[in-house]
Amino acid sequence: MGKTLKKPAHKVNAIIICKNCGNEVSDNFCSSCGQRADTHKLNMHFILHDLQHGLFHFDKGVLYTAKQLLTRPGHTIREFLEGKRVRHFQPLSFVIVLATFYGLVWHYLIFDRLHKSLIEPRDDLTGAGVKIVAWMTEHFAFDGLILIIMSTLVSYVIFKKQKYNLVEHLVLNTYLMGLFLIVSLLVFPIVYIFGDPVTLQYGIVQQSFLLVLMCWCYTQFFKNTSKARVIGLTLVGFFIISLLNLAIGYFAAWIVTQF
Repeated sequence: MGKTLKKPAHKVNAIIICKNCGNEVSDNFCSSCGQRADTHKLNMHFILHDLQHGLFHFDKGVLYTAKQLLTRPGHTIREFLEGKRVRHFQPLSFVIVLATFYGLVWHYLIFDRLHKSLIEPRDDLTGAGVKIVAWMTEHFAFDGLILIIMSTLVSYVIFKKQKYNLVEHLVLNTYLMGLFLIVSLLVFPIVYIFGDPVTLQYGIVQQSFLLVLMCWCYTQFFKNTSKARVIGLTLVGFFIISLLNLAIGYFAAWIVTQF
């Protein structure tokens, strides 16, 4: 008699009940809530893996976005709006992270030196203006938010023919603010060593960098318009933003002098 051949055994995936939502799970992750099927007992390996995974992906997103903005800002932002988003850190989160780091560096490297060398004001209004500038540099997150809003409204108006909506202009100028923060952090050591009181007090270096970055970013982003026209409109926009910023600053200074 011939030997009876046994059929090869086939591994059947066991049905697991998701401990988060109670759904039946036959794969590695729950199709209903996304929780992992294997919820083993927590140990030190879990803590180390979670820490490594979180830091790696956080750094990867921030560093990738920063690199793209430093090398091709306008193209990167336009591609983000067109749908290439998976590797990028989201714009608002990106700026919040950078603004937090910027505030710490500014406070410990620049702020103390700025206050020690404030220019003596000639009148009450100028003195109040100095206080406003000092307050705005100390509360950069608030000032940055105002700048993003003003830049968004101005770019939306002067580049209205480009057919981007208001939210897309908000993303554009939020990432632009992120680029400005990166460059500011890179030049902080130079400003700290060689910056004079006037430069520190009135942000001359920062304003110059902002204008250059706006021209660079906008000329890449608005690809359907000549670079000369984009630069011209950017200069107009920067002038409007500067006037608005100055008006807000002096209005706040006037309010301060009334109390």
